[in-house]
Amino acid sequence: MPKFARPNSYTGKQSNQAWTGQTKAANATEAAAGLSEQLYITPATLASAVGGLVPSATTVVEGVVLLTDNSSPVATKLYADNLAIAGAPAWSETLSGIGQLATTAEAQAASNDNVAMTPLKTAQLLATPPAIGGTTPGAGAFTTLAASGLSSLSGSATILTAGTALNLASDADTAAVNIGTGAAARTITIGNISGATAVAVNTGTGHFTVTTTGSGDIILNSDDTMLLDADGVLELNSSAGVIGIGNDADAQNINIGTGAAARVITVGNSTGATQVVVNSGSAGVQIGANAIAQTVTIGNQTGASAVVIDSGTGAINIGTTVAKTITIGNVTGATAVNINTGTGGSTYTTTNGAFSLVTGTGAINIGADAAAHTITVGNSTGATSVVLNCGTGALNIGTNAVAHTITIGNVTGATAVNVNSGSGACAWTTTNGSFGVATGTGAINLGTDAAAKTITIGNVTGATAVNVNSGSSACAWTTTNGDFSLITGTGAINVGTDAAAKTITLGNSTGATSVVVNCGTGALNIGTNAIAHTITIGNITGATAVNVNSGSGACAWTTTNGSFGVVTGTGAINIGADAAAKTITIGNITGATAVNVNSGSGACAWTTTNGSFGIVTGTGAINIGADAAAKTITIGNTTGASGVSIVGGSANVAVTSSHLKIATTGKGLQIKAGAATDFAGSAVLVLGTVTVANTNIATGDLIFLSRVAANGSVTLGELSYTISNGASFTITSLILGTPGSPQTADVSTVAYFIVRPL
Repeated sequence: MPKFARPNSYTGKQSNQAWTGQTKAANATEAAAGLSEQLYITPATLASAVGGLVPSATTVVEGVVLLTDNSSPVATKLYADNLAIAGAPAWSETLSGIGQLATTAEAQAASNDNVAMTPLKTAQLLATPPAIGGTTPGAGAFTTLAASGLSSLSGSATILTAGTALNLASDADTAAVNIGTGAAARTITIGNISGATAVAVNTGTGHFTVTTTGSGDIILNSDDTMLLDADGVLELNSSAGVIGIGNDADAQNINIGTGAAARVITVGNSTGATQVVVNSGSAGVQIGANAIAQTVTIGNQTGASAVVIDSGTGAINIGTTVAKTITIGNVTGATAVNINTGTGGSTYTTTNGAFSLVTGTGAINIGADAAAHTITVGNSTGATSVVLNCGTGALNIGTNAVAHTITIGNVTGATAVNVNSGSGACAWTTTNGSFGVATGTGAINLGTDAAAKTITIGNVTGATAVNVNSGSSACAWTTTNGDFSLITGTGAINVGTDAAAKTITLGNSTGATSVVVNCGTGALNIGTNAIAHTITIGNITGATAVNVNSGSGACAWTTTNGSFGVVTGTGAINIGADAAAKTITIGNITGATAVNVNSGSGACAWTTTNGSFGIVTGTGAINIGADAAAKTITIGNTTGASGVSIVGGSANVAVTSSHLKIATTGKGLQIKAGAATDFAGSAVLVLGTVTVANTNIATGDLIFLSRVAANGSVTLGELSYTISNGASFTITSLILGTPGSPQTADVSTVAYFIVRPL
């Protein structure tokens, strides 16, 4: 074991190439000698020893060489020059060596194959060139190529303009110019599609012919306007195929004969089964719709020619705007006009003009077909009159052999019905039907004399009916002390059900008068007919009370678009406040149904004992306290295990216009962590880095990192991160002070927390 005599002294065995031990630095002489194997050399002694250890180079000894960039006669350059020139062979096509530049004579002779051409000699050769083409010709480019006689080119040829016009047959000679007339299939292209390139083909009095044979097509394609104009006849025919005009899918107008010149435009012909079809999309077909007075004729009067005007569910309009005479049909021979309607109406309307149906000896039938429908003649506007006249023939109303009700007149206001007869009889006869007597302002008295009697109207046999109607005056049943009863078997009891506006009063406001409306198992309906009106139950006077009770059945208030209001003064409004378990539903989920619960300065509370409270909508918003009044909104309470859950779908849960505050001591923020979409978790570094898969991460997210465990790391680095949008993020421990260099000795556990800025 080596011993240390002093703190700065070491005594031991001497070092060599086989073991470590005591050594010393070599001096300049020992370093230059280069013999010792037990000394170490310092930089200073190494620099001084290089000159002695490495000799100058010679022809037989490797060593230091002096390089020069001029012609200084150093030994190495002189030797290299002598060696290169003396030993180099003459050059040839197969051997590199020393060569010679050609003279002017050798260049112009063009016969020596072992000399080099310079640019000057090449220019001299081209100034006085020898014959060209004596051997197999090659490609050449010339500034000017001229021939005084016939010039023939075989093989492929490319002719460029290079800024100068290219002219073919631009002289005044009459010889033909042929391009691609050889009897071989080929493609001949003239012109190109670059920029403003144009191709002009001109002819004099001769023709311009484009001919293809077999299956060859003629294609004219223009990205701009294409004009075909002729001073003579212009024909477009096809002997074996369809002629298509505008049959592509481009939404552009097609104009035929729209030039401002009087002409006849004919489409189609009258040969055989020739057919003309005019189709359109949703914009329709217009014939003669321009603003010029003209006659538009559709169809003809030849033989069995027919004209069909039809539509789908849209209307067919004939002369619906401008005042005019519209004639349908004629009075010649057996001409017939049929106007049929299905379940829709057929209406003839005039403003001030007359409407007449005139025939010769033929019958006039209105609604005489075998279909059930309503036929209305006349209207109820102003002084409208309906006159039915006849000659010596009978005037029959409802005399056909079908049982029906015939009503003449009504019970509104001063309506009058006059039935007059001359010397003939005036009879009302029914077999099993009803008989009614009605007047306007005149009285109808039955049994009005001062004798006690029983007056019976109608009977209880079969379907006997009794109708009592009144106009604007009262219709009263009066007894002194006797009862008044309306009794039927299974028939309905109707009071004031006719179509006249009136007030119907049951009972009076005297003393203890009561009105009782009862029903059996059938419904009791108040204001359920399909007419908008106001239904009022009870009043706001004194201690008036309104009780709405229901047993085990439902008690429902339903409106379609109207409002439903329960209004009191200072009294409470109680719905379902008794001590019975029940379901209370307010509002529904149909359409734009809205339920508003408002409270003033008093509290508005929903309280359940053990039951749940839910507010559920479809796609509509749920607003709590969303009006513009300052208020405190409290959700949930602090009792026991009470909990509040806020759940959202794909949209966010937003806190707007204020801070999110946790105001209770000992409470904090808890979030879900650990999954590949969560915004918090931890990861362990491997060689200073780790990639965390997270499909919810997005560019711009803020990731807060903290080290929670060293895990035996030798060195800890500075934490940073990079984000791969929608896939992952990488945490890297960097060497302090060296950005971009991972600290591979860091294997610690890192916690992360992600925040997404708005």
